Amino acid sequence: YEIASYGTVATYAKQIGQDDVLKLLVQTLEEEKQTDEKLTTLAKQVINPAAVS
Repeated sequence: YEIASYGTVATYAKQIGQDDVLKLLVQTLEEEKQTDEKLTTLAKQVINPAAVS
């Protein structure tokens, strides 16, 4: 939900011309996506196989 929220608020900031806010939100959104990708990889490679064993 957090990633979707940042995307929604970033779109709103763009619509109302808040470029400084938009820049920060886009940066935060990218950081959240990177974190999500790392956690997904960790789950697939380490956590899920350990749970099955």
